[in-house]
Amino acid sequence: MGRNHPKDPDNIYRQSRLERFSSQEKAAEALSAAGFPVSASSLKGYENGDTIPPADAVAAMAETYGTPQLKWAHCHQQCPLGASVVEDPPTVVDNVYYTLFNLNVAFDQIDDVKEKLRAIVADDRITEDEKPLLDEVFDVLGKISENALELRLWVERQRQQR
Repeated sequence: MGRNHPKDPDNIYRQSRLERFSSQEKAAEALSAAGFPVSASSLKGYENGDTIPPADAVAAMAETYGTPQLKWAHCHQQCPLGASVVEDPPTVVDNVYYTLFNLNVAFDQIDDVKEKLRAIVADDRITEDEKPLLDEVFDVLGKISENALELRLWVERQRQQR
């Protein structure tokens, strides 16, 4: 089901651990200290793609490693439903001002989006000529959603670093 293969350097669990811990042993100690006892060999299994970690382990790793995006990446890679819901796993932005800029650009289009939506739903059906308008609406809403998630992950990471 998952896309992580043994010894895959892009393994999401390995990448996340390396954000804060140089070894699986150190990560296992930190996870245990945080109330989630897990062995270094279990972490190795996750990182080698031999074992899919349970959701509670992923949540604990995301918190302990300071990588909130791991939760989304896990759902995207390990669950067929999650893969359809999470199109691309989000990343934590390094420059939150870029994300805010993108949000402002999208917010500037909100009045236009509201008018297009009103026109589309006015007759309680979607006509052929309204489909391109609907695509434009979803494009703007998608940008807002994507940037809001990036901002959320940035905030979570800031809270974890305190």
